[in-house]
Amino acid sequence: MFEEEHIVKGFMSLKKDTLAAIFVSPNEQRKGIGKKLILKAKQLRKNLNLTVYKENTDSVEFYKKSGFKIIDEQKDLHTGHLELIMQYRS
Repeated sequence: MFEEEHIVKGFMSLKKDTLAAIFVSPNEQRKGIGKKLILKAKQLRKNLNLTVYKENTDSVEFYKKSGFKIIDEQKDLHTGHLELIMQYRS
């Protein structure tokens, strides 16, 4: 969790080696909070996996800049949207 002045501005959720969620409050985006959350995840896990909607190009680029590589793509069973499977290996 990322907090300033007792206000939660972002958080991440890890499930084993999967980065299940990362969220930064819309008003706090592009201020380095997401980068700090990714760095914390990398401290906790040597290898990370995640899925992200292919159409979410800002997030895809963020993960690429954070060292994740696209390894596959699949259709989300619940939404029908294409999602990328990305992986980080230290």
